[in-house]
Amino acid sequence: MRHFGSWIGLIIWAMSSLIVLGQTPDSAFATREGHVLRIVDGDTIELTNGETVRLLGIDTPEMGSPYAMDAKLFTMELLSRQDVRLEMDVQERDVYGRLLAHVYVEQEDGWVHVNTELVRAGLAELLFIPPNARYYGYFQDALNDALLHRRGMFEDITGDGVLSVEELECNLVECVTEIVTVQFVVSETSEKRKAIYLSTSEGEYGFHVVIPLDSEAAQGVPPLDELAGQTVLVTGVLECSYTAGPSITVDSSDQITYGIEVSSD
Repeated sequence: MRHFGSWIGLIIWAMSSLIVLGQTPDSAFATREGHVLRIVDGDTIELTNGETVRLLGIDTPEMGSPYAMDAKLFTMELLSRQDVRLEMDVQERDVYGRLLAHVYVEQEDGWVHVNTELVRAGLAELLFIPPNARYYGYFQDALNDALLHRRGMFEDITGDGVLSVEELECNLVECVTEIVTVQFVVSETSEKRKAIYLSTSEGEYGFHVVIPLDSEAAQGVPPLDELAGQTVLVTGVLECSYTAGPSITVDSSDQITYGIEVSSD
């Protein structure tokens, strides 16, 4: 028989071992400047001085693959014929001689870190090759944002990998702090501590969704007395505590779908 305390102990250990790199990109750290001549693809540009620049920390789809042209057009919109600033990491060039850089471009509201904007748009995955690892935490936040809001290539991710509460419990250690999609039947609803709570009695430990009342998601919640018995699909970062068990906090309405029809197959 599994013991909830043992699971949580492992989860807390796993969380405490995570390294959070909290650096934030800043154009002030850029040491080089250039002018963009051509956009090769989503993550590669050419400068008028002859240098080819590969954007650090990301990998956009290869040309000919789905979303490759979307990524290229996104980069073109930001960088075509623009002056840019380049920030290097530990290793300045790859095996092909390309500069490896964080690329900044100035817009009306300030300097934009192009690398993470591609990730946030759902048009790039993360690619960190040692020794270059600067801003990893910032990139991960951008990826989480794209996943949560199903942007770009992540638009249809919730169709696959949907977990039941029982499956979630079997993989708590692996799933905690990760983005997961969970399907469950609402057994209880409540409003307390400035949030709406949707809970289920499925599984040994249960599972619940927290919807802050001041969030955009709270505006789309159906009447609570109509939710009991409905099947709900929710996507978000899994949290877990001794007292409340596993949960997901929902801030955006596109993280949650109510009244899912369950196939009888």
